[in-house]
Amino acid sequence: MGQIPVQLTEFDHQGLVEKTRRDCACFYDRLRWITPADALRFEHERRELLDALSPQALFAFNGTKPYIRRLSPGCRLCGEGSWSCLFINNICNARCFYCPSEQQAVDEPGTNTLTFRHPEDYADYLEYFGFKGASISGGEPFLTFDRTLAFAREIKRRFQERIYLWLYTNGILATPDMLARLRDAGLDEIRYNIGAAGFSLEHVQQAVGVIPHVTIEIPAVPERLDLLIRLIPEMRDRGVDFLNLHQIRCTAFNHSRLASRGYTFVHGPFTGVAESEITALKLLVCAANQGIDLGVNYCSLIYRHRFQTRAFRRSWARHLKKNHEDVTDTGMIRSMSQAADPDLLQRIQEACAAGKCDGASFLKKQDRLFFSRTVMDLMDGVCRDLRVSYHLPSIHPAVTYRNAFKEIRLDSGKTVVLERSPATPEIELSPEEAAAFRVLTAANAAFPEDLDGLFRLFPGIGRTSAAEERWKTILQAERIRSGLLEYY
Repeated sequence: MGQIPVQLTEFDHQGLVEKTRRDCACFYDRLRWITPADALRFEHERRELLDALSPQALFAFNGTKPYIRRLSPGCRLCGEGSWSCLFINNICNARCFYCPSEQQAVDEPGTNTLTFRHPEDYADYLEYFGFKGASISGGEPFLTFDRTLAFAREIKRRFQERIYLWLYTNGILATPDMLARLRDAGLDEIRYNIGAAGFSLEHVQQAVGVIPHVTIEIPAVPERLDLLIRLIPEMRDRGVDFLNLHQIRCTAFNHSRLASRGYTFVHGPFTGVAESEITALKLLVCAANQGIDLGVNYCSLIYRHRFQTRAFRRSWARHLKKNHEDVTDTGMIRSMSQAADPDLLQRIQEACAAGKCDGASFLKKQDRLFFSRTVMDLMDGVCRDLRVSYHLPSIHPAVTYRNAFKEIRLDSGKTVVLERSPATPEIELSPEEAAAFRVLTAANAAFPEDLDGLFRLFPGIGRTSAAEERWKTILQAERIRSGLLEYY
């Protein structure tokens, strides 16, 4: 069957290193990649900072987002998977060295490969998929202010308080009149990248008292650590509500500027800057120690990979899965089957007749019985010949004809397409593995963080290389891992 894709191999450090080499082939050797000695040093420093934070900080979303005081409502919606980001124009008037994309050609508003020429189309999209939060990003939204305002107005007209709406800007072009019009349209929060304006707070000040929540959202730039430490008290004094700190990401567009600064690059699902993470944590410690009433959080690249990716998948998977399938915590579609034993089938049918399960939650197809996780609980004894597979949901503007698909016609008449592609080969589990799988996929069950924990918990599985490969795939498809990314 097909090769397991990289998004299912976070356990496989070597595989991710090799993928990074391929993706960054034209500049990989120009970057200063982390060495084992570097990794030990950064890990030690990170642990000291996290320990210093622990009495005062909270760790949201499986420990991937450390923060103090509070999180913005928008950040919570992002982590919960209830948020959509609209890129309004793809053009910017700033030239930040850390920007990961070019953004120099005006484009139609879009998100996740879809474009939305009309605000009504995007509002229909938000409604169909049940989003509770939406944001407008750019490039720079104030470069196309009339377009930005039209989308903001339609979103809040349609949903009012049912959607929390925020906007990203560098603030350079914003005027008091523009901000007042956005307020009147219903904008709930505005987020400023002060790095584009020389780390000045003057543009931010204009929004205080106008937009309900004012946030500063910037990459954690190592060279600006001392300046940002001095600015934190001033942010609060000027009425800023939140400070969101990102980890700098390396891309084909910004790699030469980042490399020229001598940064240390870390492998992973995204290529990150190690010093940027350390800088963010130092700023968190500083804010915590100063006791300032400012919500500060670190938005790590691994948080964005695990939770933002999950958000999209879960939204789409709910509309793609069949009644006898389930959606995993990571947003994968899980399909299970076993040999269609006549006695078992009769017991399930009787249970459904008694109201213990939905009759659509199982399906007999040839000699296999496909069933959801709720039906598995009705099976007495060990599952025989259990097979598990996972599918990856995706969204497209048109049918690709490469995978099974579902066309969705929004109320405005716009059509979007959901597809499901095989994410793994079909996994055949032994009776001992099936019993472990049943325990681990039960409601509120805790998956082990790694293979060592799994095989300690279920020694009867037998730790062979084949079993390790099967359970790597299962662990990565079923549960989001905890903590920040290992340095390698």
